[in-house]
Amino acid sequence: MATSASRKLLILISVLLLAALACSAAAETPGSPTSAPAATTAANAIPYEAVVQIWAMAYDANGTLQPSWTGSGSIITPDGFILTNAHVVLPDRYYPVDALIIAMTTSEDRPPEPRYYAQVYQADVALDIAVVRVISDLNSNPVDYGNLKLPYVPLGDPAGLSLGDAITIIGYPGIGGETVTLTRGEVSGFTSEAPYGDRAFIKTSATIAGGNSGGMAADSNGLLVGIPTQLGYGGDDQFVDCRVLADTNRDGFVDENDDCVPTGGFINALRPINLALPLIAAARNGQINIASAPPPAPSSGGGGGNDLHGDGAVLMEDDFSNANSGWPDDSGTGNGSARYINGEYHINVIPTEYYIWATPDLFEANIIMSVDVRFVDPVGDADYGFICRYVDNDNFYGLELTEDGFFAIWRYLNGEYTALVDWETSDEVPTGSGVRTITAACIDDYLGLAVNGVVVAETEDSALTSGDIGLIAGTWDNGNVTISFDNLIVTEP
Repeated sequence: MATSASRKLLILISVLLLAALACSAAAETPGSPTSAPAATTAANAIPYEAVVQIWAMAYDANGTLQPSWTGSGSIITPDGFILTNAHVVLPDRYYPVDALIIAMTTSEDRPPEPRYYAQVYQADVALDIAVVRVISDLNSNPVDYGNLKLPYVPLGDPAGLSLGDAITIIGYPGIGGETVTLTRGEVSGFTSEAPYGDRAFIKTSATIAGGNSGGMAADSNGLLVGIPTQLGYGGDDQFVDCRVLADTNRDGFVDENDDCVPTGGFINALRPINLALPLIAAARNGQINIASAPPPAPSSGGGGGNDLHGDGAVLMEDDFSNANSGWPDDSGTGNGSARYINGEYHINVIPTEYYIWATPDLFEANIIMSVDVRFVDPVGDADYGFICRYVDNDNFYGLELTEDGFFAIWRYLNGEYTALVDWETSDEVPTGSGVRTITAACIDDYLGLAVNGVVVAETEDSALTSGDIGLIAGTWDNGNVTISFDNLIVTEP
C-alpha cells in the first residue's frame, strides 16, 4: 500500500535524498559485503536485509526529483532483481514516475539508505505485481551485476500453506517511524479470483499498513511466499491506505490540508508468490513488458482481440434525431444538463470533480454498446463513456475514457467506489478534437472497453448481474464540459 507523503514528509525525504547524494562513496558503491541469501532455513528466520524501500520520484516545477510516494520490495536475486507491486512503481492518473530509487536496509534500527536507481522490467496491473532491477548508483554509474552480490530472499512455496501457518510481514509501512518494520500473524484463509484460481489471495491476521505494498510475506523458514498487495479498511473512515491525490478542499493546492482518497479492496491480503513466477522468469530473461489490462476475457465475453462486437439482436438504435426516443431531456440545474440538441445527445457538466449520467430504461443483463463521441466544449481532462448494470445511484459499473488519454473501468457498489481497471494511459485513446467511436461490453462477469475498434481495458467482476445502461460524462480539474453522443447501437452479445 504505497503512501503519499505530506508536504512535511516530502521535505524530510528530499533532505535525506540530498544527503545521500552528497555522502561518501560508501553509500553509493554498488553491492553489499555478502552474496548469501538474507534468509536462512532456521526457524523464525528474519530476512530483513532483503527488504528495500522504493521511492517513486517525479520532477517538480524546478526540475528537481521529489518523492511522490513510497512502497516496499524484496530483493530476490543477488544481481538486483526486486519483486514489488505494480502500483508502487507505475505512474497513476495524478502523478508521473520519472525515476525509481531503491533504499537498502542496512540495519534494524536505522532508516534505509538510498543507493540505486531501478528500472521496471515486468509489471502486471491486474495482478498488481512488478519486477524491477537496479541499473545504476545515484550518480548514474551503471552497476556491475557480476559483483553486485546483494542480500536476497529465496522463494518459497505458497501452495504448501495451510490455515494457522505462521506469516511474517516485513516492509516500510509509513507508520511507526522510518526503520524497517516487522509484524507477525498467521494464514487466515484464501480468496479466489478469476482467472487466478482458489488461492488468488492469501488472507492473514498479520498487521499490514500503507507502505507495506510490495514488501515481504515470509513463512516460518524465512522464504518469500507472498506480496502484501491489496488495500482495504477496517471500518468506517478507518482506511489502511489513503493518499492525498486531489484538491478536495478546492483551495487550488494538493497538500496536507486536503482529505486523503482511500482505495478499495480488503485488509490483510497477500498475492502468493507463484503468481509472480512468470514475471520473474521473463525479467531474468531480459524481457520488458508492462501489462495494463487483465488477461483476455473468456470466450463468452468476446474481447481479447482488437475489437468488441456482438452478433446478436439489436436492442436499441438511436441517432437522437427524435427527442422522444427515451432519454431524459431537461435543461438541468446549476450542475449541468442532459438533453437532445440538433440530432445529438449532449451532456453538460459544470462543477469540477462531478459526474452526470443518463439512462433510457433498457434493463439487460448482457449487452454490447457503441456510440460516437465528440467534444462540443472541451476542457482538457473530461471523462466520458458508458454505464451498465445500473440499479440505482449507488450500484452500477462505469467504463470510461478521458479527454487527455486515460481509461478506466470502475464500480459503485452500495455507494463505495472500486477501481476494477485503475486509470491508465494508452496511445490508442484519442486526445484531440474529432469524433471517436467507443464500445463497451458487459457480458456475464466480463467488462470490456474499446475505442475506435481497439480494446484498451478488460476485467471481470460478478458483483452486479443486470440493470439499465447509460451514457456518462464528468469533469476533473476543469469544469463546464459539453460532450456529444450520437449513433448509439446496443446489441446482444
